[in-house]
This record gives sequence, structure tokens and C-alpha cells, in this order.
Amino acid sequence: MLASTIRRHTLARLSKVPRCQLRITNCVGVNIGCGLSEAPTSHTYRNITVGTDGSHFNTVLLMVPQSEEWMIERFGKFNRVAKPGLTIAVPFIDKIAYKRSLKETAIDIHPQQAITKDNVHVKLDGSVYTRVEDTYKASYGIDDPEYMISILAQSAMRKEVGNLELDELFENRETLNLGIATALDEASEPWGISVFRYEIANIIVDPSTKEAMERQSNAERLRRAEVLESQGYRERLINQSEGDRQSDINRAQGEAESMKLRAQAQADQIRLVAEAEAERTRMTALAAADGIRSIAEAVQGPGGKDAVSQRLAELYIGAIPEIAKNAKLVVVPDRPNDVGGVVATAMGISKMIDGSLDDGDKSNN
Repeated sequence: MLASTIRRHTLARLSKVPRCQLRITNCVGVNIGCGLSEAPTSHTYRNITVGTDGSHFNTVLLMVPQSEEWMIERFGKFNRVAKPGLTIAVPFIDKIAYKRSLKETAIDIHPQQAITKDNVHVKLDGSVYTRVEDTYKASYGIDDPEYMISILAQSAMRKEVGNLELDELFENRETLNLGIATALDEASEPWGISVFRYEIANIIVDPSTKEAMERQSNAERLRRAEVLESQGYRERLINQSEGDRQSDINRAQGEAESMKLRAQAQADQIRLVAEAEAERTRMTALAAADGIRSIAEAVQGPGGKDAVSQRLAELYIGAIPEIAKNAKLVVVPDRPNDVGGVVATAMGISKMIDGSLDDGDKSNN
């Protein structure tokens, strides 16, 4: 009720001032200026540009938006922090010194000159992404945070660029961003401001350096093309030699396997032939033994000896023509049924044939 009465009384007094201009400052209170002259304000109220700063006019009933905090001073001394929602400030006594936004804010860093490790002049610009963590420190711990963060970012950028060569500067941009952001975050911690990241937007070099970089890039591309071509030729020769080697190995293995199979087949054939010959010999021997056994049994039987004598006589008579071919003298037994005589005659003829053959050999020699 008291605040409303004071407000109406103040507005009524202001409405009676002729040809005057009313200027509302960034805090509670009004200044009246008439004509071309204007009384200077007795207070310069501080602003912070990290976050959103609006008008600081005290409307008594204050509605603080979400993600904002307002610093309320009473008689020039910090009194309290107005949180999001509804709050009351007494006119002429309380004033809104600062309005802070708790949202993440981007600060543009204008192009700055820097020198790389290999003494190349470059210009870099970028953006710093910050957020107020402690509104009290961000209000009373630093005068101009945006300016301070911008200057600090430029210094950190020059320091980090000085540690890298020009080629490394383009290749290690992420490392450079991380180094600058880390340095800024450590330096801004006492101010209640967190630096999340730093992003380099552009890296500008002078035309001569740019032309040299283009020539170097073209030479590098030509070198890589030649290296790739030589590597392709080398790999083609290696693959061809490997293919020939593998082909020779496969051919030799095939021939060895073929010879092995042929030798095994021949060995099996010889073994089978030998087994067949052995079986034939064994069967022949068994047959001869059976024949001899049968003959012996037949000889022991009745009339066996006569049959043997008869058979020997037949064989002897059948052999006489062959004997006559090789001998000059042929003796024919007069009693062919006499086994003993036939045998004696046969033995005599055999000896005579052997003797004639020996004489013939001696005469030939």
C-alpha cells in the first residue's frame, strides 16, 4: 500500500514539469532534464554482457524469467539474489544491479594475428561457449566478463598457435580448440563462469603463403599418386610371382602325387603277379606232390611196378627219335619190357650223348 502511494505521488509530480524529457536509467529512479541540458546521473550502474541484460527499471513487483537470476542491492550493497518467479523490490531503496542468464552463451572472437612455430603469420577467429554458474561471482567478481574472456581467449589462442607449425595447425584443430577451452575454463573459474568449448571458425593466411601451400599440396598429391602407382606395380609383380610360384608348387605336387600313385600301382601289380606266381607254383607243387603220391600209391598196389615199367618203356621209345637226331649211333634195346635193361640202356645212351657233345665243343674251340 505504501509503495503504491509513493508511486502515484511521484508520477503526479512528474506530470507537472513543463517541456521536460523523462529519462529512465538502468536502475530504480528517474532523472528529469529540461531543454538541451540534462543533469548527469549520480550513479553509473554496472552491466554484464555474459548472458542477457535488459532494463533495470524497478517496477516494485518483479517477475524474474526462468533461467535468470537478478542481483538486488539495497542502499548500494548486495542484498539478495532474485530467483525465477515473483519477487518485490522497494522503490528508491532496492535496485536491480545485474540480470544474469543461466543459459549457454556464445562470445564471438574477432580475427586475431598469431605466429606459428615455423614463423608463419595467420589470422584466426572463433567463438567461445560459456555459461554462468555462480551469478554472484559473475556480477561482483569481474567488471566486464565478455571483454575479459575475449582478451583471455586471444592470448590463449596465440599461445597454442605458437606451439604448432602451420601444417599441424590445420591437422590438429581439435587439439587446439581443446587447449584454448581448457585454459579459458581454468581462468574463468573464479568469476563463476564455465567455458565449455572453443571453436575455431576460420584460419586465414596471406596470399603468398596460400600459394605456397597450394603448390605443396599439389606436389604432395603428385607424390602420393606416384607412390600409389609404384606400389600397385610392385604388388602386381609380387602377386604374379606368387601366382607362378604357387603354380609351380601345385604342378610339382601333382607330378609327385602322380608318380607316387604310379609307383604304388606298379608295386601292387608286382605284388599281385608275385602272389599269383607263388600261388601257381604252390598249386603246381601240390599237384606234382599229389601226382607223385598217387603214383607211389599206385606202384605199391597190385600191378604197379609193371605199369611203371610199361610207362618208362613208352617214354624211352618215344624219346628214341630225338636221340637219333643228335647221336650217330642209336642203341635199341631188344627187351623193352625189362625195366632194368631199359634203364641201363638209357643211362648208357645219355653218357654217350654227353661225350659226343663234349668232343664237338672241343673241336669248335
